[in-house]
Amino acid sequence: MQYLGDQCVKLGKMAMQIANHAKHFEDALALLSGRVTEPLALSRRQAMQGLLLGAAGITLSPASVAQIEIPPGQIRLIFNENPYGPSPKALAEVSRILPLTAYYPDDIEGELIQLFMARHRLDRRQLFLASGSNEGLQAAMIAFGKQGKVLSPSLTYSDHLLYAENLGVEVERVSLRDDMSIDLDAIARAVDDSVSLVYLCNPNNPTGMAIDGDELRSFCREVSTKVPIMIDEAYNELTDKPDYTSMMDLVREGANMLVTRTFSKIFGMAGLRVGYGMGHPDIVKVVRDHVMAWPNGVGLYAAYHSYLDEDFIAFSRQKILQGREMVNATFRRHGIEPLASQTNFVYANIGRNADTFAAAMAEKNVMIRGIYKGYDTYSRVSMGRIEELAIFDKVFGEVYASG
Repeated sequence: MQYLGDQCVKLGKMAMQIANHAKHFEDALALLSGRVTEPLALSRRQAMQGLLLGAAGITLSPASVAQIEIPPGQIRLIFNENPYGPSPKALAEVSRILPLTAYYPDDIEGELIQLFMARHRLDRRQLFLASGSNEGLQAAMIAFGKQGKVLSPSLTYSDHLLYAENLGVEVERVSLRDDMSIDLDAIARAVDDSVSLVYLCNPNNPTGMAIDGDELRSFCREVSTKVPIMIDEAYNELTDKPDYTSMMDLVREGANMLVTRTFSKIFGMAGLRVGYGMGHPDIVKVVRDHVMAWPNGVGLYAAYHSYLDEDFIAFSRQKILQGREMVNATFRRHGIEPLASQTNFVYANIGRNADTFAAAMAEKNVMIRGIYKGYDTYSRVSMGRIEELAIFDKVFGEVYASG
């Protein structure tokens, strides 16, 4: 909390130089840095908005703010977000450039790509940007779906799969193993001349389970000689061994692969829509040619400064891992053994209808995920703030005990 308090104080000082909204800043900084001595009609999320909107000299009506506000008292543990984001440094940069958004952004896209090139030791032809990693995933599905069918695990992140199917792409889903892990052997056996792309999410969503790095490398080295492989690494920064779990070493070797990443998870920028892909130059070119939207300039500035904010990244990771242990403890206290997650969510068989249980939780203002097709008794719980997860623990116990 000291880190967050220090960063928010710095952010407030920077923002006050931009606009004369002293009272709003004073209240926001007091709340965010823990200096509150009396009740304020201001949530922490509103405090962040106050810093941002006040810095830009913007005034929104209560109705307008409500469109980007979680309802009062609601605890949202449903979308795999990082509620501690965005980075204070990113917010400061956004406050600086918002008054300039009448104009197209300058070369921030190139500067952000330069960061990725340096971090991952790639050249420009191996990278693309997108409006969230999902746009890159969708572009790849459409591009390669024209040439044949796509192989995917039966239970995985699927928004882009459903999008592609709606546009006529054939997707073949391969069942998970009995232990809920992705069956790489079965996927390898399913590869034939009719397959144009293999898609994997590692760690997988909603199970949260990561494929062993060496097992996945062996699979990729064999299968990528036959068909391109696309791996969604949205949660890589939260794994036990990020470098070992990632397939970026194979990308550097020139394998027939694409790896996608996002700023929506550990960086806490889900609403700013920034993602990127790294892969073989031929694959990157095909996918880039199918990306439809221009990147969000405000998001790119925030992404650039978030990527460099090592303190915030470490802070977020620590809070998410602490929260994950709290959720695991909640399940175990009720005799439920959760799957071994390496993400910012936990998936567990609660032994009863997950939609019915989620609805009962929602009645008590705690939002969790319900049924994924074929897994009617499994619930997924995303991470929230530590104090929110303490409330989740209490409410879960009440609902679970009620039968």
